[in-house]
Amino acid sequence: MEPIRDTQATLVDLLDRILDKGLVINADIIISVAGIPLIGVNLRAALAGMETMLKYGVMQSWDERTRAWEREHRKKKEISLLEGEEIVLKMYGSHYYSKGIYTAWRPGYFYLTNKRLILHRQDFNEITFQIPLEEIKALAMKDEEHFVKEKKKQVLYLIDKQDEVYRLSAVETNQLKDAIEQNLNAMGLYLEENPILPEFEDEMETCPQCGSRASVKELLEKGCSECGWVSPKLKKRLAEVAATTE
Repeated sequence: MEPIRDTQATLVDLLDRILDKGLVINADIIISVAGIPLIGVNLRAALAGMETMLKYGVMQSWDERTRAWEREHRKKKEISLLEGEEIVLKMYGSHYYSKGIYTAWRPGYFYLTNKRLILHRQDFNEITFQIPLEEIKALAMKDEEHFVKEKKKQVLYLIDKQDEVYRLSAVETNQLKDAIEQNLNAMGLYLEENPILPEFEDEMETCPQCGSRASVKELLEKGCSECGWVSPKLKKRLAEVAATTE
């Protein structure tokens, strides 16, 4: 094989050639100091894309073991369903957890079945929230301040028959609410209309600059009292005010 030189070749061309055709490194390296050999390196390496590696029979056993482990691991992550239970909707979302001084939006996947609403954390194979559909008394949507994004965040307030209130949020919160209502109607159950929502204490967050805790409302509207950090939204508002006073 005659080596060729392409002066028009780019880094992308080089990477494409390595991944597609592969690269074999065969080198013997000796590091000497004052003419005295101190370190010897015998290097044998092959570099290529996985598809090319498997094509030539390299790392096949590793690939088979990895794929088998992943299949088994995925099975363990699957949520356990009750007898006769079927999944109607799966959607990424979160549940606001508050217990003692620990408060946080706990993420996971909502599974709406014909019997329950469940929030499952796949990484830990843990159910962090669940409620039987017949225990749901009312649903209500509310826009709340979002700490990171400038736009409002839609929160679904779920009230059970013991008047406990749960706050849920999802990628498509309206779609989740509609699906719950449709399931309940199919079961012959109907929700209470215009429920009265309780007033919650200000949600707490940590300042992204110094880590001190403060209410979301204070951080968004006034900034951090400890280090002086202000949100991009507040910076923009202050700049607009400064521009009008000049």
